Amino acid sequence: MEYRIENLDFDLKVVGKGKVVKTSRDFKTIPTLWSGAKKDGFMQQLVDRSWEEPKCTLECLLGVCGKEAAIMDEEFTYFMGVRYDGVVPSEMETLYINHNTWAVFPGITNAWKRLYTEWVPTSGYELANIPCIECYYPPKHKPRNELWVPVIPK
Repeated sequence: MEYRIENLDFDLKVVGKGKVVKTSRDFKTIPTLWSGAKKDGFMQQLVDRSWEEPKCTLECLLGVCGKEAAIMDEEFTYFMGVRYDGVVPSEMETLYINHNTWAVFPGITNAWKRLYTEWVPTSGYELANIPCIECYYPPKHKPRNELWVPVIPK
């Protein structure tokens, strides 16, 4: 599997909103959440806050998946947001993610399907106990999206 390692030297402050998702239906539900966010204007609110003070390649729309990288529960909270250091609007929540080593995979859907069975067993890394982050980049960006997986060297 194609991937790169990214090291962040700062904590991520992500602002947005979380929605509970059934794990068995996440590949169907999450695109619906983003579609709804586009229709109701929430996605534009996120875009308006993103890319103000770029620190890394996480300057994009973010989907934070659950509480840890290995999602084992029947449900998890999917948090739609952006990395943002400004004042948080009252209608939004804040997540803080403190981790520095990430394995980054192009193509979210394919990465999720192969992560646990192919990459983790042979990588020399183990998953950290914090959430994975789906990154949806602006138009014309290559790749269009990536999966950021928090890792710890074995």
